[in-house]
Amino acid sequence: MIKCILFFILSSFLFSLEGLCQIDYKENSTEKIKKDPDLEPENNNPRRKLLSIFIKDTQNVLYGNPCMDKVTQRFGYEYIVMPKNAKKFHSGFQRNMHNFFVKTALFFRNPFWKIISNKKAKECRQKTGDYAG
Repeated sequence: MIKCILFFILSSFLFSLEGLCQIDYKENSTEKIKKDPDLEPENNNPRRKLLSIFIKDTQNVLYGNPCMDKVTQRFGYEYIVMPKNAKKFHSGFQRNMHNFFVKTALFFRNPFWKIISNKKAKECRQKTGDYAG
């Protein structure tokens, strides 16, 4: 009998402490948590100007894919498709030199930018159905 009374007193004491340990959240204080969070938070006002890499064709670039656009903006560059009659670069040498300097600048921002962007491009292809093979 004494054990039952002692058990009842101890359990009621522990249940009374339960209210002290809980955190009182406001109604709007919780937020959605992404299942696959971005490595850097999205920023509507980019701090730096996007560097341009000029390409002839869009075969391996996923041009216009929103998932890949986020990846390229994260590293600070964008792909620009050059039409055949473009006047910005008259020769392929000028375009290649420009792309070389852009890729060098990207290397100094993040040495593994190409590896990471290729990996993310593969994931974007699989997510959006652009992947064949």
